[in-house]
Amino acid sequence: MLKKVILSLAAALISFTSAFSQTDFDRGAVDFGELMSASDFPVPVPEKGLFNWGKDDDKPAEAKEWTVMVYLNGKNDLEVAGLYNVNKMELVGSGNSLNIVAELGRMNGQENDVSFDGNWTGSRRYYVTKDSNENKIKSKRLASFDKADMGDWKHLVEFVKWAQARYPARHYALIIWNHGTGWTTSKGISFDFQTDNHISTPELGNAMKEIGKVDILAYDACLMQMAELLYEVKDYSDYVVGSEETVPGLGFPYDAFLGGFAASKSSGELASLMVSSYSNFYSSKGKKVTLSSAKISAAGDFMAAFNDWTEALLSFDKKPELKKHSMLSAAYAEKDNKDLYDFASRLAEAYPQQPLGVKSGALMEALTGKLITANTAYEEGSGSDEKSKGLAIYFPDKGYNQKYDSLAFSKDTKWDDFLKIMKDVSAPGLEFMSGCTDPGPNASPEQLMAYVDCLTNAINSIF
Repeated sequence: MLKKVILSLAAALISFTSAFSQTDFDRGAVDFGELMSASDFPVPVPEKGLFNWGKDDDKPAEAKEWTVMVYLNGKNDLEVAGLYNVNKMELVGSGNSLNIVAELGRMNGQENDVSFDGNWTGSRRYYVTKDSNENKIKSKRLASFDKADMGDWKHLVEFVKWAQARYPARHYALIIWNHGTGWTTSKGISFDFQTDNHISTPELGNAMKEIGKVDILAYDACLMQMAELLYEVKDYSDYVVGSEETVPGLGFPYDAFLGGFAASKSSGELASLMVSSYSNFYSSKGKKVTLSSAKISAAGDFMAAFNDWTEALLSFDKKPELKKHSMLSAAYAEKDNKDLYDFASRLAEAYPQQPLGVKSGALMEALTGKLITANTAYEEGSGSDEKSKGLAIYFPDKGYNQKYDSLAFSKDTKWDDFLKIMKDVSAPGLEFMSGCTDPGPNASPEQLMAYVDCLTNAINSIF
């Protein structure tokens, strides 16, 4: 059955919507130019540098209930996805109680480069207004930048402060849209291929500190819902929405949830609505997806349970058994990202009467329904994923990345101490699982099946 699923993933994609929805932000590429060749985008007036449009643009608008700020760094192979998503935002548009403000960046010469919308480059800021034409961006362009490094966290800060000053509101949501690769200082979010820059996890913390608090922080990007990232921004948002897994090319269904912001729902309701809209959009596609909402006011109790649990892990004398359970826990496109709940649940089941099992149960209780207020997860082609509960954590099968030491999470917990102890520990019966080489996103069906066979043999050897 698994082999059939893998072969089906390798099948040719025959339409724009199906192809785009099956393409992850951080997996293999699709020729979007060919897929979108029939689309009709308007040709704008060329610009140089920064422009303000209209005499009243510098005057702040009257405060509304919500301002949603979307930072779309399309200066990479996601250019057409940015165009697509802005058009989806226009299906709702700003209204009496809602401002939607977006910055969209583009460049030329990259993979999946497209020439729609006049093939302009740099970045543009829009006040998103309602429009039913999904092939043309018709929103008011407020500013243009000839050169903008959208991988610079300071540019993100400038965009948010500008949007808040121009379009004040009682509540703010910030969505950071782009490739996402998790926690490390060599990875992060908002990759600008033109400047070869991106926002690392510590820089994301710096950005949010400069921005101040928002009601909702969301990542329309892959692999960003991790304990390490949550901790980095815990003081600057009431809710954080993100995915443990990769995000398909269509990204968030903006037209499905922005109406909720227009209806002036609460932050908690809207964070959950973002998750449920995503679930409804992708559940019928059989795609492996996850999305969750984390309530930051519950982070204190979660961290207390997590620290107690980490102490129990450090004291546990059967480290190879711990490694085995971690390697069998739910993992994602970045295989060193493990679902925290799934790992803890395995320990709670294996050692129910021991301190580690008790602490594992307490951590599970602090996660579900408390820290994680909404969650959706689907397996590839097989329905609901019961293992992915909304929050991943770094736990490599072997080795340890020293850059992890730079994170606030490492400085304030003993998780890094535990990982350093575990880095050379082998799992009984799983020694050669780490020898199964991931063939990568562009692998042939034969290579994928060989990889699955290797993993299957490793798991079968335990039982």
